[in-house]
Amino acid sequence: MIPVGGSRALSRPLAALRPCLPRLAGGGGSGGSRRGSAFRGFLGASQGAAAAGLSLAAAGAGGLPSLAAAGFSGGGGGSGPQPGQFGHPDRRVTDVLLVANVLMFGLQALTNNLITAWGIKANALIHAGQWWRLITPAFLHGGLSHLLVNMYSLNSLGPVVETTVGQRRMLVMYFVSAVAGTVASLYGSPNLSLGASAAIFGMGGAIAVHFYTNRGIYGSRSDRVLSSLWQTLLINLVINGANPRIDHWGHMGGLAGGVLAAFLLGPRWKQTTMPKARGRWLVDDAPLPWLRSSPKPIDGGRLR
Repeated sequence: MIPVGGSRALSRPLAALRPCLPRLAGGGGSGGSRRGSAFRGFLGASQGAAAAGLSLAAAGAGGLPSLAAAGFSGGGGGSGPQPGQFGHPDRRVTDVLLVANVLMFGLQALTNNLITAWGIKANALIHAGQWWRLITPAFLHGGLSHLLVNMYSLNSLGPVVETTVGQRRMLVMYFVSAVAGTVASLYGSPNLSLGASAAIFGMGGAIAVHFYTNRGIYGSRSDRVLSSLWQTLLINLVINGANPRIDHWGHMGGLAGGVLAAFLLGPRWKQTTMPKARGRWLVDDAPLPWLRSSPKPIDGGRLR
């Protein structure tokens, strides 16, 4: 790690951080942690969980509440992007995040990593009042491989979360997870840190919470997804737990942030009947009401 200290360093962060830039570009040294490489193990099985979630969406016909009624999109047609493909409206938030990360990586290269120095997680600078560093590390990466691994992870898991919890909720959960990861790293690790995987770990936590809190809706499908996610997390901890170049505080903080946000924001579906409506409905009973989904009919329910 390159220490950051002194009032001059705090007033001139680029000068203070400049010695670490070659390592950020080349990935060498033992300094700043990367939050992306650890996610290889997580995604290996997490993609299995994501694939399981996608296959559930595709096989959503059958089962008590149609998954389409609970927020999943049905199959598509026409000549435009198909469900799950880049550019499809159902994954707009994921695509915006992918593009934002790629553009920021381009800026890192074009500015000779001055953008990196401006936004990386540096504890002393955050304590000095540079609060933007609580979120900017989630959009910076330490090299092309770091970026590709995280974007592969986001591209696999993001659309599942987006179609399951909704676009606005996913965006809030993503940023909450990113900030929670930085805060955990701020108090748990002195190292410089950057990468999107704290937020991506949060997306894994959010999808786990969704299937747990809605297990009465999904039935045995919920158990399969949760089992896959738990196995994934265990594999990640076993394989990467002793790696000193991984910001475990950031990962676990992001995971905790995603879990908490999903518990509070939902959706938490309940089957019920509604006044002045026929049939059964799914009603979102999330603890925080701000982003609750509209009631959705199941089994032919409709307004009278």
